[in-house]
Amino acid sequence: MKSATMSEFCKDIISLGTSGFVMQLTNSLVSICCNNVLSVTGGDIYISVMTIVSSIRQMVETPIYAINEGSSPIISYNYGAGQYLRVRQGIKFLTKIALLYTSIAWCILDFFPEFFIHLFNSEEEMLLLGVPALHIYFLGFFMMAFQSAGQTTFISLGMGKYATFFSLFRKVILVIPLTIFLPNLWDLGVYGVFYAEMISNFVGGIACFSTMMMVVWRRLGKLNK
Repeated sequence: MKSATMSEFCKDIISLGTSGFVMQLTNSLVSICCNNVLSVTGGDIYISVMTIVSSIRQMVETPIYAINEGSSPIISYNYGAGQYLRVRQGIKFLTKIALLYTSIAWCILDFFPEFFIHLFNSEEEMLLLGVPALHIYFLGFFMMAFQSAGQTTFISLGMGKYATFFSLFRKVILVIPLTIFLPNLWDLGVYGVFYAEMISNFVGGIACFSTMMMVVWRRLGKLNK
């Protein structure tokens, strides 16, 4: 009995940890894909632009991870305690605070792109190419709030399969194919690579949050009654 319990614990740990592992793995795959496409469509200079834009993204995404990590134990604890109304309140608060932060971050990046690019490179050519790339790349950044809220909820409630799927969905199913094909469509050229991230933010965010609302939110409402 004890070994069976330990086995169940191990399965739960692996299931919940897989989402984070897949997220990091797919980030690396996307970077490789982007660099390969950019080397063909734009050359080394655009690989440098993508490196800077990706570094800025990592910097502004850090508070989102902090919000998720702070919310997850609260949602998990109240779900285990049968406080389903509090779980719903926690999900609401998580979504609102993440949306507020990502919207503010997006506005700051949109109005002051030169400042952030200057943190990594101050060459005139880098600014000339980097500013429009940054505008495109971060256009749907506020939608990350819905992606992160959905995935954090799934992880908090032990639904690791959903969280893993949406990590794969946004990066592997959406970003990589879009990165490969968009540069050849509508004369987008090198900027197609940056549009791929923007499109994935919208589609991935809507898909993940909508699924969470259908799978989790309705169930919590029924349990609360």
